Amino acid sequence: TVTGDVLELSLTLDKASVGDHLENPYELTITEGIRDAWHGCFYQHDRLYTSDVFAQKLGFKNMLLPYSFLLHTAGAVSHADDRRKVLDVGIEQAIYEQPAYIGDTIRKEYYIQDLRTTSDGASTLLKVKCALLNQKNERVFSMSKTMLFEGTTSKSGTRDMRKPSRPPPKPESKVLEKISHRSAALSRSNALARLHEGQLILHSLARPIGSSMGMILSTMFRMTHPSLFNTRRFGNESVLVPGGVMLSQVHACAARGLYEILYEELEHAQLLNPISPTDLIGAISYVHSITEHPGNPDLEQVELQTWGIKGLDVAHELLDLEIPINVFSTAPQKRAELENKLKEGCPELHGKVVSNHYRRLVRQSPRSETMFLL
Repeated sequence: TVTGDVLELSLTLDKASVGDHLENPYELTITEGIRDAWHGCFYQHDRLYTSDVFAQKLGFKNMLLPYSFLLHTAGAVSHADDRRKVLDVGIEQAIYEQPAYIGDTIRKEYYIQDLRTTSDGASTLLKVKCALLNQKNERVFSMSKTMLFEGTTSKSGTRDMRKPSRPPPKPESKVLEKISHRSAALSRSNALARLHEGQLILHSLARPIGSSMGMILSTMFRMTHPSLFNTRRFGNESVLVPGGVMLSQVHACAARGLYEILYEELEHAQLLNPISPTDLIGAISYVHSITEHPGNPDLEQVELQTWGIKGLDVAHELLDLEIPINVFSTAPQKRAELENKLKEGCPELHGKVVSNHYRRLVRQSPRSETMFLL
């Protein structure tokens, strides 16, 4: 007789250390088919990602690959430890650094930034710096991602590992620089509505990811963890949606109401409750501040907080709901603290907030004209 071997092709936490460079052998040339498949899954109305003519007015050679596409691509880890249950729990400083186009060949680099056991000693937190590089070896996108692995590592010292005394400097964006310099070439009558500080937006689009689409997106971006596919082990209802897909779906639900975004950064995001492929996902956004973009009065900078909401038709079921202001914050939100606030002040949303996104958007400063999106 013979027994089978399971080849170990993933990173095991027992062998990981802060500062490690994780090699990723995969390269992917982005085709129109890949881009079109993405647009078929996620609503996108911002012309920088849909119109060559618009992008060329801003000095780019063609339309760019969507921000959320790169966000998911960067976070699609192919070598997560598949012996353990793993959850994506957070994103920080997701920056579109250089233009990325159809035809670019993208590869990934990962660096371990932090590795520690949780306060209860039951799980392990792994934080990695994720970078996308093109065929010219230019870094086009970067972010930090934190994952929670069930169980602890046998490696000594991880519990007391200290974070750097100061955070790394924020990368500069050549994409934003070009938009800021060329925005005068754009028409000024393309804003659907004025945003104002303290505004709560109930976004009208809500849709599930779908079981087949969730698996297609995981496969397309070379994700292999069994919790994304294995219905025998996890059951149909417990198969998970990747964190990058969840974040992208929430951004897509909010896109129409925030039209038109010229540039965005995800300062931080927390994935608070897992979702299944069949969960209906919607979004709400709270506007924290609106300021003139530095050096360009034609542009405004909007800082807002977007929540992903599951299981509710947001635009209808939350229309008259009074939500306490104190549940919104510019700081990262912990699940337990937010759930306690919602349980006390807004029980209708208790257990319904799946993600919290703090975003910085750059838009044209609106005029009195309004263009209606049909």
